[in-house]
Amino acid sequence: MELNDLKKAWQKMSSKEELNESQIEEMLRKHTSNLIERIDRNIKIGFGILFILIALFILDDFFFSPMLLESMGSDFEIPLWLNFLSIFTNALIFVTFIYFVVKYYRVKKSCDISCNLRETLVKIIKTLKIYQRLFFLALIFLSAAMTVSFITGLYNGMEESAADNGVLMSDIPLPMLLLTILVGFVVLVLMVGGIFLLMRWGFRRLYGNYIHKLKNTLNELDEII
Repeated sequence: MELNDLKKAWQKMSSKEELNESQIEEMLRKHTSNLIERIDRNIKIGFGILFILIALFILDDFFFSPMLLESMGSDFEIPLWLNFLSIFTNALIFVTFIYFVVKYYRVKKSCDISCNLRETLVKIIKTLKIYQRLFFLALIFLSAAMTVSFITGLYNGMEESAADNGVLMSDIPLPMLLLTILVGFVVLVLMVGGIFLLMRWGFRRLYGNYIHKLKNTLNELDEII
């Protein structure tokens, strides 16, 4: 039941009989339990999506990209430091998720034993907000790593193409160089920006909306205390 539906139910019931504080708190408790159940479900969904994304990133770094370069007859080898950078960003995203899951279930378990409703709401909201900050920090690192990888690949591709034509980078006509940089910039923005927006949308869909809903429930609870 959403909070708006809950308010409508209060209004209908209050027209027949007056609800006391304990009854309202019990309704809020059930609403909170429903939200927590949805968060639990979304954690499992989020783990599956994250596992697939990281697997795709790893396959691209160590299999797809080298195979593509080899099929194109390119002598360019992906620098070892770029592989380490990719591993670091993937590990950072995975570790932030595991940290969130462990902390969330610790809070949930402890509150099942000793917390009241308000304390449960406060702790879960705090946990979700910490994960939100960590997730976006990891997402910024991922975007930066993808940007560095793309620029490195673009530069080495241009250098290799110039060498194949028997010219130096400095001999490439300025209009052609600027056009290549412009096309590369557009591709970079579309690729990195698209992944950033997609993952941000996914986070908000799985967890971000529940921060707002839990805060509304907390405000409703504070009004009756």
